[in-house]
Amino acid sequence: MRSQRDIFLTTVLLGVILLGSLTSMAAPLRLATLAPKDTSFDKTLRKMGQTWRQETNGKTSLIVYAGGSQGSESELIKKMRINRLHAALLTGIGLSDIDDGVAVFQKVPLLYRNFEELEYVMGKLSPVLEKRILDQGFVVLTWIDSGWVRIFSKNPLLTPDDMRQSKLFTWSGDPQQTDLLKKMGFRPIPIESTEIVSSLTTGLVDTVPMPPFYALASQTYSSAPYMLDFNYAPIIGAIVISKRMWERFSEEERAAMKAAAEEAGREMTVSGRKESEESISVMADSFGLKSNQLNDNLREQWQSVSTEAYGHIRDNTVPGEIWDQAIEYLQEYRAGAN
Repeated sequence: MRSQRDIFLTTVLLGVILLGSLTSMAAPLRLATLAPKDTSFDKTLRKMGQTWRQETNGKTSLIVYAGGSQGSESELIKKMRINRLHAALLTGIGLSDIDDGVAVFQKVPLLYRNFEELEYVMGKLSPVLEKRILDQGFVVLTWIDSGWVRIFSKNPLLTPDDMRQSKLFTWSGDPQQTDLLKKMGFRPIPIESTEIVSSLTTGLVDTVPMPPFYALASQTYSSAPYMLDFNYAPIIGAIVISKRMWERFSEEERAAMKAAAEEAGREMTVSGRKESEESISVMADSFGLKSNQLNDNLREQWQSVSTEAYGHIRDNTVPGEIWDQAIEYLQEYRAGAN
């Protein structure tokens, strides 16, 4: 008969083997985004997850929750803070909930004329903003942009005065933006981003600034068949991960995972810009979207209203020091471009 000592040693050995097999299994890392399922963003994130698994020798796998299935961006941030989610692809709106300095990229209408200006300012400011975001417990793995916000509405509008007569969607949980729009004479209605389509259907709102690819994916065009076609504000975002989760990986693993995220960011930027323009064509050709262009006079009206708002934005929507740096870099770029 086997002695009790032999039985004990065998049990310990089996336990060690079992523990080793469990720790070698890929621990799921949960990432969420508002980007609709099966879009290029969703597919690129899943591909990034496969690379992460390879680069960490199976230490982690990635589960992507797309299409807002985990709630609004403010809810995603709360879930990351309590470890129910570990990472997220957030827009500039959500990132501003972490640090309001990011608002200088997406919450300022008509500040940037083109992608080149945006890229220059982002390149200069992103290290500063990454440090501020890190202080809040999140690590920025990559930045992206994906085209321009356009204004979709139930009724045709061309001028700022037209939009002042509308019921304008604004993000719930962003009182500074709501107050700013009121000061500009608009009628903002704060709602969750996941409720935009239903709110358009019920008439709670009738005008929504949003990315064209999201308008197509959510069929917003059916309730808001008019689009004001000008570069209202850039659509920017970032992949962020909780600092707590990030520090579980070795320095070598983090370097490989960040490189994969940066490659994903470049892919999403290229595909996002392309899909944004393609979405407008699809909605116009197949679903009757009516696109209104701005002439020089109308463009000047919108620019005048936006420029007037900049005085309210500094130190309210955007911290003064971040605003001043952004304007300095923008002027620097424009002087060099000229």
